[in-house]
Amino acid sequence: MKLNFFQALLICLLMITNAFSAEDVISLNLHKVYFVEGPENFQPSGLTIVNKRLYTVSDKHDDFIYCLQLSNDTASAIPAIKIPLPILSFFHSYDFEGLTNDDSDNFFLASEATCRILRVTPNGENADWITPDLKPTGEQVGLFKAQNAYLEGICRVSSNEFILCAERQPRGFLEVNLAPALQVTAYLSEHSKFEFPDGTSKDFSGLYYYKNTVYVLERNAFLISQLKWENNKLVETNGWSYRHIETIAPYRYADMEFGKAEGLCIDDAYIYIIFDNNGDHREGNSDDRRPLLMLFNHPDNI
Repeated sequence: MKLNFFQALLICLLMITNAFSAEDVISLNLHKVYFVEGPENFQPSGLTIVNKRLYTVSDKHDDFIYCLQLSNDTASAIPAIKIPLPILSFFHSYDFEGLTNDDSDNFFLASEATCRILRVTPNGENADWITPDLKPTGEQVGLFKAQNAYLEGICRVSSNEFILCAERQPRGFLEVNLAPALQVTAYLSEHSKFEFPDGTSKDFSGLYYYKNTVYVLERNAFLISQLKWENNKLVETNGWSYRHIETIAPYRYADMEFGKAEGLCIDDAYIYIIFDNNGDHREGNSDDRRPLLMLFNHPDNI
C-alpha cells in the first residue's frame, strides 16, 4: 500500500511521540557541586541525611560513618560515628555499599562482602547484624552471579521493611521484612525502559525512599529512576537524567566508560548524588582525584 505524504507524516509523528513517551526522562538542573575530601583512597558508596546533615560510608573504610561538612566548593568527609566491628574484623573487609537510617537516627549499612544489614546506634556504641547472609536467597532467583556485584544500595521503607538492590549481571531487588518473622523476597529486574550505552550492563547503585516513593540510581544510564510496585515487584516509571552534568568538564573523569554515581538521597530542598570515582583523576587535571557530591533542584514531577 502506497502512503500519501500526510499519512507518512502522521506515522512518523506517532513513532516520535511513542519513543519519547517510552523514555519519560527529564534532565535535572544542577544547583551546586562539591569536591569531596576525605582520607586516602576515600570511595563514597552510600548517602543519607539525618537532622539536615549528610552522611556517607566508604567501601574502602569499614570503621567509620562519615559526616559531610559543606563549605564553599568542598565537602569534607569527617569521621563521625565509629562502627564497632566484631573482634578480629581487621581480617575481613565488609565493603559497605549502602547507607540508610530510621526515625531514631540508627544507621543501617549494607555489606556487600557478607550480604547482610548492619545496624549502628546513633552514638556508635553498639552494632548488630539484623539479617543473616542474604546471598543464598538472591542466588535462588538468579542474582549474585558476577563477582563483586552483590548488594549495592539500601533504603528503609517502614520500621521493619528494607529494600536492597543487587548491582548487575543480573541486577534485581531484595525486599526484607523483619517482623513478625524474617521474610526476604528477591527478584530480577533486568528489563529497562531506559537507554544504556553499548558495552555497559544495566545496573543499580544507590536507593532512597522519599514521600512514599522508592528511587534508584541507574548509574550506567546516568539517571535516577522513580519506581512503583506492580504485581508485587518494583518497576521503573520516570527517569531524571544527570548525564549532561557528569559527563562534561570540569566534572568528567578520565575514564567514563561506566557511571560513577554510588549514593543517593533526597530531602525537601535538593536531590543529592555522591560519586565514587575509584581513585580516577578528572579529565584535564591528573592531580585531582577527589570524588564529587552534586546537588540538583527538584523536578516538577516529584
